[in-house]
Amino acid sequence: MWISNYGDLKNELKEYLFNNRFAARYDNYTKMFEADANSRLRVRQMEFTDVFVVTNGLWPLPPDYLLWRSVLWIRGGVATPPVSPPYRDVTEMDYVHPAYLHADVIDRSYGRPTVFTIEGTQFRARIPTTGSDAYEFHYYAKIPTLIGSDLNSNWLLSEYPNAYLFGLMMEAAGQGRNVEMAQLYKARRDEVFQEIIQLSALTTGATSPKVRVGEYF
Repeated sequence: MWISNYGDLKNELKEYLFNNRFAARYDNYTKMFEADANSRLRVRQMEFTDVFVVTNGLWPLPPDYLLWRSVLWIRGGVATPPVSPPYRDVTEMDYVHPAYLHADVIDRSYGRPTVFTIEGTQFRARIPTTGSDAYEFHYYAKIPTLIGSDLNSNWLLSEYPNAYLFGLMMEAAGQGRNVEMAQLYKARRDEVFQEIIQLSALTTGATSPKVRVGEYF
């Protein structure tokens, strides 16, 4: 059958298992699979952009945040629709260790913030020169979960339903103590993950090289 939503996926899973004895556990299997996918995948389908103005140098990260990709500081905010450089005053910012940000004085001396950090669930930067200056935050987002409704879908299920099916089959086999089947579907799931990563690598440029870590200073 064609898998277009969570309900279809659960029906297909039942067909593969030849029974419905694990139906009550499908949400748990899905949660564990999505945790694996979010820890393994950093692909273009997961790239999002948010634009914001900080308050006292802080801004809460999006609930679906996984990893930053690039950050731009934009003097005077963003036009609607956004105007591409060189028609706006933009600075690509460097990531630094939190200790470096708190100790560094460069952004206090010049007219534009140049560094930022991530602390817990917050983005932190120097306070911009005016309240209208904005940050354009490019990041990798978590895969939207299927749990909650049989009608739910997301990009991973739409483009790679086999990844979900193999991942849930692995979890079901593990609970059923079928080691051979669990190993088979783990290998098939991991193969799909690798195919997704390789395909994305062909169509996505490298992340920003402007990264400073704790050892930098």
